[in-house]
Amino acid sequence: MNKKKSILFFLLFFFSIQNSNLEASSKLEIVKNFNNIETLKFNFSQITFEKKEEGTCFLKRPHFLKCIYEKSKNQKELIVNGNNIVIYHKKYEKTYYYPTSRSFFLEILDKKKFKETVLKSVIVDNEDLFEIKYVGKKRGEITFFFGKNNFNIVGWKIIDLNGNKTNFKIENLIKNQEIKKEIFTIPEIN
Repeated sequence: MNKKKSILFFLLFFFSIQNSNLEASSKLEIVKNFNNIETLKFNFSQITFEKKEEGTCFLKRPHFLKCIYEKSKNQKELIVNGNNIVIYHKKYEKTYYYPTSRSFFLEILDKKKFKETVLKSVIVDNEDLFEIKYVGKKRGEITFFFGKNNFNIVGWKIIDLNGNKTNFKIENLIKNQEIKKEIFTIPEIN
């Protein structure tokens, strides 16, 4: 009986180590792939409060992101420029400022923070995606989605501290194309 228990224990231990190595290897591949990116351009669809919005985003590391929402009645733009997140409503020339530190944008834009976040996170291996789930103090939780074959980011889901969900899906990803820094300038309102 002890021999059977020993064999069972050994098999469980062996598969546990193998699974742990696979998780670590996948995390390192995701970090390597994503941290080789300096710029991204992509189309997105975002669902928040059951409202779907679509548009185009431009990302330039380490501190810049701009998303232009198509068909937005307010002509909305989201701009991350260093320590500021700005929601700009072009139609009404209204600008709303938020600190980047209250969001998960630093984990996406800063290579070092991204690596730390991924390595601390739980990874789930689904059919065609890797899900990397991270819980941030005082910010809620984010789950990144990466393609299993190419390790490209395909979106994320955020659940804030109030339980509100935002699903963000990425398509038509273009890597390391020149993007001028001026695109991330926060509009001045007269």
